[in-house]
Amino acid sequence: MNSSSTAKTILFWISIVFLGVMLWKLVSANGRSAQGDEPSYSEFMSRVDDIKEVTLYLSPNSYELTGEYIQPANRRFHLTVPKEVVPDLLSQLRERGVLVRVKEVRSGDWVLILLNAAPLILLVGFCLFLMRQTQGKWRRTGVAILGSPRTGIGYDLHRLEQGRPLIVGGIELPFDKGPVGHSDGDVLAHALCDALLGAAGLGDIGTHFPDTDPKWKGVNSMLFLEHAKKLLDEKRFTIEHVDAVVITEKPKLGPHFPKMREALAKALGVGTEKIHLKAKTNEGVDAIGRGEAIAAHVVATLTSR
Repeated sequence: MNSSSTAKTILFWISIVFLGVMLWKLVSANGRSAQGDEPSYSEFMSRVDDIKEVTLYLSPNSYELTGEYIQPANRRFHLTVPKEVVPDLLSQLRERGVLVRVKEVRSGDWVLILLNAAPLILLVGFCLFLMRQTQGKWRRTGVAILGSPRTGIGYDLHRLEQGRPLIVGGIELPFDKGPVGHSDGDVLAHALCDALLGAAGLGDIGTHFPDTDPKWKGVNSMLFLEHAKKLLDEKRFTIEHVDAVVITEKPKLGPHFPKMREALAKALGVGTEKIHLKAKTNEGVDAIGRGEAIAAHVVATLTSR
């Protein structure tokens, strides 16, 4: 049994016990009243000398008396008396040494109030319980309660030249041309980095890794993704999904997608199921169609933690 089921079971039995106690008190109070005498006022006055104790309950319309006789022992009584006779009645009782108590509200009335309010109290408590359970489930699945998804778009293009290595998605592909770029020219990684930074409102790849800085010369673009992931963590963003399309005439990229997804997922610290890759040609049109360039479009979705 999981924690949610256990909590619900405990709440159910607490509710049953609470209602049972309220019913028992009500029945007990009614039972005690039923076992006692209900004399008239004149009958009550004729037995004043046999009274052991009296409790007077004050109410807006009438006064109620309950008490116990000396003889027979433990025999109780209950009656309603007019307001105007109460001062004289109390005086006579006290003169005969009868223990007299005066109360504003009967305890039995409070029992009835609690019993009537119990269903509402239980309903409110159960609703609060369900809200907490639902909030806990949302937190466990990584979806922010108040946050909303954020989407970023990334695009990159590189010229291709003979004799350069072709690196796409962190994988070097067998081909006679490669991208011209300040780093390793990984068009997919660069577009993905821009998409992530854009979704988080953290600028773009040129802001963090300018091509005028010599230290980024020839650097593996997976380092850019690792740095972007650290920035997302600092802002408490979670990568939910990445959808990318790489546009090139040659070579065929589909057979290399599994390794690309693994390399990208490793750099970003996510599962490969969150990385989706596609490939398109440019149908022989423009620089890409002539085999002179390669490009990539990426859409990244984040949620806040």
